[in-house]
Amino acid sequence: MAQVGLEHVVLQGTDWVDASRKGYWTEDDLADLVTRCERHGLKLHSLMIPISWLMNAMLGRPERDSDIERIARSIQAAGAVGIGMIEWRWSPDFKWGDDVGYYSVEGRGGAGYKAFDYGRVARREPFPDLGPISREILWERLVYFADPVMKAAEQAGVLMSLHPKDPPVKSMCGIDRILTNTDEIQSFLDAIPSPVNGFTFCQGTVTEMGVDVIEAIRHIGGRGKIHHVHFRAVRGKVPRYTETFIDEGDVDMLAAMRAYKQVNYRGSLVSDHTPRIADDPGGRIGRTFSHGYIRGLVQAVNAEPA
Repeated sequence: MAQVGLEHVVLQGTDWVDASRKGYWTEDDLADLVTRCERHGLKLHSLMIPISWLMNAMLGRPERDSDIERIARSIQAAGAVGIGMIEWRWSPDFKWGDDVGYYSVEGRGGAGYKAFDYGRVARREPFPDLGPISREILWERLVYFADPVMKAAEQAGVLMSLHPKDPPVKSMCGIDRILTNTDEIQSFLDAIPSPVNGFTFCQGTVTEMGVDVIEAIRHIGGRGKIHHVHFRAVRGKVPRYTETFIDEGDVDMLAAMRAYKQVNYRGSLVSDHTPRIADDPGGRIGRTFSHGYIRGLVQAVNAEPA
């Protein structure tokens, strides 16, 4: 990462960070990660709350209060070692395979793309381990969780960044899905008016919503509520779309970068959901292509007259 000019580290897969399976992070757990990044001149910018830590809260189980306390403790540990942001999702049906409508397609030069078609799952029965969940219940549980967590984050000096629902369809296998449009994003910001409450602006997800992405950046970013960006491209929108390389989606990425500058965005830009390059099982070549493209756009926009 340092060799290709990156400055920040964003950890999205964090189940391994709590190696002893305590159910929370301590300062010792996180300080080692910070030091490993610093050895290469990098800053550990963000951690993702493991989805397993959120399940009791999302499903309304009695154990949710103790889990909220552990998550608050983890946020405080992050703040103590200088990690400035925590990402999270509200997705009890956090799945990425054919059971939720995804499938593989061939892209340019034989690269591996991921596509989505809601028609593949529109009539599927509820997941046996989850059952049906209404929008009202999911929203009530979200607010119940977010209020004490935001208070802990305020005390720790840590920003919280919530990822919108991807794919942004209204219902999937009996589970209603919230945060599938920009109006609901605004509603959540209004429901929890904490200064640390904000969103991961996933350009792919917002593109899939079928809205004006540039205007959404200006509107949400104008409130100072874009805490993190997944700078990726999509062709199409719900109910069918394909996740593409960063330079071949529906959104003008230079215009998007200009919009982030206009709203004074100062966070990180993540290469998310990059297609697979042949003979690169770790996905690093595709990621590096995105990183170079993002850096080029940043430099181009910063070179433009104010």
